[in-house]
Amino acid sequence: MFHGIFTFDDERELSLWGAKLSAFQYNVRRLAATVAALAVGGTGLVLAAPAAHAAEASDVVAKLPASSFSDMVVDSQNQRVFISDKSSAALYGGVVVAYDFEGHRVGSFTTETRASGLALSEDAATLYVGQREGVFAYDTLTLKETGRTAAYQDACGRELAVTGTKRWHTTTPASNDSYCDQNRTDLDSVVGGVHTRTNWNAAGKLLLATGDGAADRLFMGQAKGPVSPDPFLTSFDTSGDTPVRVTPAVSRTPRARARWT
Repeated sequence: MFHGIFTFDDERELSLWGAKLSAFQYNVRRLAATVAALAVGGTGLVLAAPAAHAAEASDVVAKLPASSFSDMVVDSQNQRVFISDKSSAALYGGVVVAYDFEGHRVGSFTTETRASGLALSEDAATLYVGQREGVFAYDTLTLKETGRTAAYQDACGRELAVTGTKRWHTTTPASNDSYCDQNRTDLDSVVGGVHTRTNWNAAGKLLLATGDGAADRLFMGQAKGPVSPDPFLTSFDTSGDTPVRVTPAVSRTPRARARWT
């Protein structure tokens, strides 16, 4: 059982409240849950916010050796929590830190460029880390690099997801961070070690997620921004050679409506 509060050097806090790690996993996968609700609800958008929990006196507080936050992934099999730090606004250098479920730091490693999105293989043996020039693989126990796949250059931080043996990531080219919520973002895949452009894309930032019990299903949401005032949520069947959209892109405005992009 994991209780804890992780605090960052720049005084921004990442708080993990609650008695069960499964509740935490639900929070970080709320995008997938939202899209699933859309698929099941049919006629409307149903959002269920998790209940708030008060911090207990026994909660562990761990000061993270990080200046910023990129992503987090929970490895239930090996009882690890991985957190990526893109290391400020610099394009080069980053760090990934690993903690156990008791809040103890068990290791870390540096990355060649910004450490952004994180994802685990289905057997939890491999941690994938998005970086500027591609997607890098690390052993979840030793934290040693085990491979890398080159991809189109990304300047804004990749979103990562895994469905079966397929890996998915976003790519957003930009001359600087100010264009990250304006430029086009592509959904790309890695199958059998080969990088492929799926030809699915949208303006601004895209968020990826998978859901427990939803095998071969990839969820994608568009972040609201200057070029995406009416963002969407959608999902894909990834069991075949290419992703096939199985739910319409649905607006997240108060009066939800189907919107294809």
